Amino acid sequence: MKKWTIKDLFNIPNCLCYFRIILIPIFLHRYFLASCKEDYYLCAFILILSGISDFLDGYIARHYHMVTDFGKVIDPIADKLTQFTVAVVLIYTYSWMWFLLGIIVIKDGMLALGGLYLYEKGAQVKGASWWGKISTAIFDIVAIILVGIHIPDSPISTIMIIVCIILMGLSLVLYAKQLLQMYWECKNEQKTN
Repeated sequence: MKKWTIKDLFNIPNCLCYFRIILIPIFLHRYFLASCKEDYYLCAFILILSGISDFLDGYIARHYHMVTDFGKVIDPIADKLTQFTVAVVLIYTYSWMWFLLGIIVIKDGMLALGGLYLYEKGAQVKGASWWGKISTAIFDIVAIILVGIHIPDSPISTIMIIVCIILMGLSLVLYAKQLLQMYWECKNEQKTN
């Protein structure tokens, strides 16, 4: 197992990932204590801040050659923790979020377990796809809006959540197809060796 250096652990992009993780309990605290629209605006601002730091950590890592193996691990962890937390929190306000959370859990579980299995079998595991990035970006935007407006089960919020459900569902199907393709390629490669 590779040991990570202090430089790996505490470069600017990874510190931005830590910052995103630290924002999660702050978001939770502010959201559950919110009592007026300004409180919900603050929660939306926390999510915007998290999104900006997510963009910056990737930009800095790539453009200033600060990509580390540890960063490849901590960045998606910060992303998934934030996404899962926001989806769970929004269940209390928006009933359709149950469906979206279910798709997110299935998709991320499938990717984690399938990716680990294929990695163990020697397959070249691919990173996030364009459709995954788009569905996640739309979820993030919708989550910020839903947190900020905080109008339980309004028609517009329901439509936004259904759009996210469709896009995440499509992303789930496409990732499943990609994993199956990688599985069969790996299996065929093992037969020829």
